[in-house]
Amino acid sequence: MEKKLNILGKVSIAIGIITALLCISPITGAPIISLPIGFIGMICSCIYIFIDTQKEINAKKFTPGIIGLLLSSTPVLLILTFIIINYFKR
Repeated sequence: MEKKLNILGKVSIAIGIITALLCISPITGAPIISLPIGFIGMICSCIYIFIDTQKEINAKKFTPGIIGLLLSSTPVLLILTFIIINYFKR
């Protein structure tokens, strides 16, 4: 079980890194592409966190699931930031 959890943690971090890089890339439309990939990363990270807390495998504060969740949420946070900035510019 620990091998599968380790692989799931690495996958969630890898998806999170891809999402964060697509989110800040200058390519037109890349932030829109990073949203669905980010949701997949969030799902993988949530599964990792659920299994990790259920089986009590890791006792660390920052597990790969939490890091992947933070990285995967960057497109959502970026879009919310743009919405808030545009709201206050009116």
